[in-house]
Amino acid sequence: MSTYPVNAPSHSADAAVLIVGGGPTGLIAANELLRRGVSCRMIDRLPVPHQTSKSCTIHARSMEMMEHIGIAARYIETGVRSNGFTFNFENTDAKPLLDFSVLPGKYPFITIYNQNETEGVLRQHLEATYSFQPEWGTQLLALNQDENGIRAELRLKDGTKQTIAPRWVIGADGVRSRVRECLGIAYEGDDYEETVLQMMDVGVQDFEAGDDWIHYFIGQDKFVMVIKLPGSNYRVLISDLGGANKSNLEETREAFQGYLSSFDDHATLDEPRWATKWRVWKRMTTAYRKGGVFLAGDAAHCHSPSGGSGMNVGMQDAFNLGWKIALVERGEARPELLDSYQSERTPVAQQLLEGTHAIHEIIMGHGKGLTDRIELTQAPGWHDATTYRVSGMSYNYRDQLTHFNDDRLAGPSAGDRIPDAELAPRIRLFDLVRNTRPTLLLAPTTEEEVAEAEKLRDLVRSQWPLVKPVLVRPQGSDASIEGDVHVDSYGQLKREWGDNSSGWAALLRPDNYIHARAGLDRGDLLVQAIDAMLVRRG
Repeated sequence: MSTYPVNAPSHSADAAVLIVGGGPTGLIAANELLRRGVSCRMIDRLPVPHQTSKSCTIHARSMEMMEHIGIAARYIETGVRSNGFTFNFENTDAKPLLDFSVLPGKYPFITIYNQNETEGVLRQHLEATYSFQPEWGTQLLALNQDENGIRAELRLKDGTKQTIAPRWVIGADGVRSRVRECLGIAYEGDDYEETVLQMMDVGVQDFEAGDDWIHYFIGQDKFVMVIKLPGSNYRVLISDLGGANKSNLEETREAFQGYLSSFDDHATLDEPRWATKWRVWKRMTTAYRKGGVFLAGDAAHCHSPSGGSGMNVGMQDAFNLGWKIALVERGEARPELLDSYQSERTPVAQQLLEGTHAIHEIIMGHGKGLTDRIELTQAPGWHDATTYRVSGMSYNYRDQLTHFNDDRLAGPSAGDRIPDAELAPRIRLFDLVRNTRPTLLLAPTTEEEVAEAEKLRDLVRSQWPLVKPVLVRPQGSDASIEGDVHVDSYGQLKREWGDNSSGWAALLRPDNYIHARAGLDRGDLLVQAIDAMLVRRG
């Protein structure tokens, strides 16, 4: 996996990018910049990293991102694998499931991992790989930009003030974003005024439902969620119309016990490790970008925790944005590429808010009859549509990239997730695209098309050397070839990418999406797509 030398140390006033917020969104952004040699500085107003967290689910699309970074194994080895969600409705036998085994790829499950520990793995990776550390106890006081650039005023941990001039700023500083406030960008939406969420991490004895699923227990006026965490504790969350809102930890534990016992006669709660409560917002920023300043994660959108997607979508914001800023900063991509961040991520946030609200109405639609809520889970297509959306596997940029798609081809389109495939000799397509730059995938079906593919490859190499070409010959070809030539020996590329009678090529992005796809006889479409993204060098 290629990386570049970083052109300035972290903490440097000369860093090209200022990241405000040391959570998972900011950490992913830092990784994507640093692995491409772009210096960045990360600040967070908190004196130390969070020691507890509300989020604990890493979904399939985020695990593919972690694999691309090179740290997925850390989460798999020490996390808890969950098969999906159970919906247990009170006084009925209705128990719908969201079974994540239907998902494609290597991660058809949910990885349970506390957010603060997820952040810890990312920080360790950044320090070990790039000697990079966030600056804790450092606050953004003011942010201005004009024709002369960006000026950010900081208060450092020792109380002194510093003014810096980064070329880019990423606001990953949460729902009360100071970056968003400085930009004067609205954060529009609603609050779930009737809903108070309370949560604790606690040992649970004799829990009969089992540890392999995330369990939703749903009553007309109450809701309980139980998740097995790594180690000995469980995450227990309750929501009601306010009756369980207590003032001290022991009263809170007793209230939690009463709610859990209404669904499980045998389960008992130990002394809680910690507890918290909060109200839920459903809001979204009116703009993701203003000049050289970008918003990501909770600074751009917040929603019901139903389905556990929030941290994941925030990290995917950063995964979409980081490589674009890096390539533009290095002079390798056209500045217009940055316009795609807002156009691509705004619809995702809209789908996120709509999707989490739909689940919220099923599990926390307090006061509404259970019959109607159960019926929502029986709608045709509900299971797969919800599972793919919650996991992040259905989010795509087809509408934004339709002009770079050859509609004659079967299989995935421009804007879709890259489907994986095992190739010969002994390598996966995901391994071949695990790098810091775009990849040109060439898939001829005949020897004549091999020559055509090589011609396109050579043209791209001469004009855009940043692009990595990968040629995959059809099943039955000699598997002893070397270099960036491989064979679809198991027919998986054909199965995953469509059974096409003629060869094709695709431009694959560093964030695991297809940017363009066309038949080899439409190589001009691929050239247009590359030229619109990258600066010519030939």
